Amino acid sequence: MKEHGAAINARMGLNTWAAFVGTDQDAAIDGDVAMLESEVTPVLKTLRKNGIDVVAIHNHMIEARPVVIFLHYWGRGPAEKLATGFKAALDELGKGKASNAMAH
Repeated sequence: MKEHGAAINARMGLNTWAAFVGTDQDAAIDGDVAMLESEVTPVLKTLRKNGIDVVAIHNHMIEARPVVIFLHYWGRGPAEKLATGFKAALDELGKGKASNAMAH
């Protein structure tokens, strides 16, 4: 992906990540999902269905094509349940036609 001719990649913040803290029984998850516009609704619905709260949805880059949306999330509960919910949201990425334009 490029913006104004410069490559935009994970080193510049174009990435998806999760951080866990706590115990197996009482953990917290926090992170970001970088996605295409068409992926926002499926990812949002999947996170919410799995008890993970969406904190913010926004974009950072001007005139970037494709448009990349960043979703920040947070959840608390059993670590396995949080990891399963996050994985389900990741599984929603890359299903659209334009998904080949951006690596996740």
